[in-house]
Amino acid sequence: MKNEILSEVWRNRDEFAKRHNYDLNAMVATLQEMERHPLSAIVDRRKETPNIKSLQPTARRGARRR
Repeated sequence: MKNEILSEVWRNRDEFAKRHNYDLNAMVATLQEMERHPLSAIVDRRKETPNIKSLQPTARRGARRR
């Protein structure tokens, strides 16, 4: 079975490399420039507190409601 997700990742990787003539320095420079873009900021979600309500168990299937 062909993994569609991996195929897409590899296709995108190959297209990116081809656009930069397979020049590793050019690819790294482009990726570093992309990292500096303000919309590509890394968000650390580990510091967020979990929503307690979303952690509560839900009614089981087939259970009657009162």
